[in-house]
Amino acid sequence: MQKIKVAIYGLTTEGYALASKIVEKASVTIVDDTLQMAMDLDAEMVRTNKTLGGLLGEESLLGLKPISQVLSEAKVVLFAPKLRKTGDESIIESTGKMREVARNISRGGTVINILPVGVGGNNDNIALIEKQTGMKVGESLNYGYCPLRPGTDHVAVASFAKMRDYVTPEDIGLRSTEESIVSSELAHASSVLNESASIVTEIELMRRARGQKPITRSGPEKYIDDLAGRVYDLTAIQASEDVGEPLTYLAGAALKSLDNHVRYIVEETRELLRELQLKASKTRVIVAWTVDKYEMRADRVKTAEKLEERLRDYVTDVRHAQVSAGREEVIDAYKHNVAIACSHPDLEWVRGLKGSARTTELTILKATPALQRG
Repeated sequence: MQKIKVAIYGLTTEGYALASKIVEKASVTIVDDTLQMAMDLDAEMVRTNKTLGGLLGEESLLGLKPISQVLSEAKVVLFAPKLRKTGDESIIESTGKMREVARNISRGGTVINILPVGVGGNNDNIALIEKQTGMKVGESLNYGYCPLRPGTDHVAVASFAKMRDYVTPEDIGLRSTEESIVSSELAHASSVLNESASIVTEIELMRRARGQKPITRSGPEKYIDDLAGRVYDLTAIQASEDVGEPLTYLAGAALKSLDNHVRYIVEETRELLRELQLKASKTRVIVAWTVDKYEMRADRVKTAEKLEERLRDYVTDVRHAQVSAGREEVIDAYKHNVAIACSHPDLEWVRGLKGSARTTELTILKATPALQRG
C-alpha cells in the first residue's frame, strides 16, 4: 500500500520532531524555505540522526526537489516554518509563508498549522487559504491546528473537517483531539497568558524587593529563557486583538517585562562588577544560554543577542556560550569571569565549569526574577 505523502513546511526542530513521529507511516518530505528546496526523509535517516542538526551535518540536503512540486503533491502539509524576525514583523513573515503554502496546495489536501496563533488567527489563515486557492475549507480542503511549544513534540490536532475522505491525523501517525480549533486556540492563549503573567509578576516584584528580605516562592525557578520562549505567542495574541482590549494589555505587559528583565540583568551585572571592584578590561562576561537555532521562533536567539549587545556597552569581552562548548572556549584564565545563567540547564553547566576550574575566578549570576548569585 502506497504511503500518504506528507510535506513538512519548515526546516525546523519542531518539523523534524513531527517527521520522526510519522516517517514510519507516511512518505515524508521536509521543506527548506530559505533554499526554496526540499528533501525526502526515510525512517533510517531519522533513526540515525536524532536531531535536525545531526541530519544537516551528515546529509547536506540530498535529493532536492522544488517546493511547489512537493506542496502540490502532498496530501498533508504540516506548517512548521522557520521564522527569522521578531515582534510584529514575525507575524507578517508567518503570514507570507502560509500564503506560499496556500498557493501550492491541491484539492483534497490538508494543512495542519503547528505555529501558534492569536485569538481568531486560524480563521484568518482559513480565509487566506480560501482566497489563494479559490476552494472552500471543509469542502475541497481541510485545516488543522496543533500549536507546539518550544522544545516539545506533544501533538494533538484539532481539525476543521467536513469534507469526505480526508486524511485524519491517525492516518499519518499523529493523534487528534475532540476539541474544536477555536477551543484549542483559546486554550493555548490562556496557557501562555497565565504562565507569562506569573513570570512577569515575579520579575517586577523581585525588582522592587532587591536588597530586601527575599520573597518566598514555590515551584521551580523561572529564567529569562522561560519568558523569551513565549514572545511569538504573546505577539500573536496582541496582534489579534483591537488596541485597548484587555488581552492586548496582558500580552503587551508581558512583552514589556521581558525587555525590562534584559535591562535589569545588565544593571545587576554592573552592580556585581562594582561590588567585586572589577575593572571592565579585566572581566569577561559569559551569557550562558543554550538556544536552538533550528526552532521555529527566533525570539530566544534574538533576546540573547540583545542581552549581549547591551552588556557590551559596559564590558567589551562578552561571549555567548552553550552547553556544547568546552571550558577552554568559554573561560579566560587571565580575567575574572562573570557567567549569566539563562536557564536551569545552563546554570548546572556553568557550575560544572566552576568546579573543574578552581583556580579560575568565576562568579555566577542567575537570570531569574530575583537575580541571585549562583
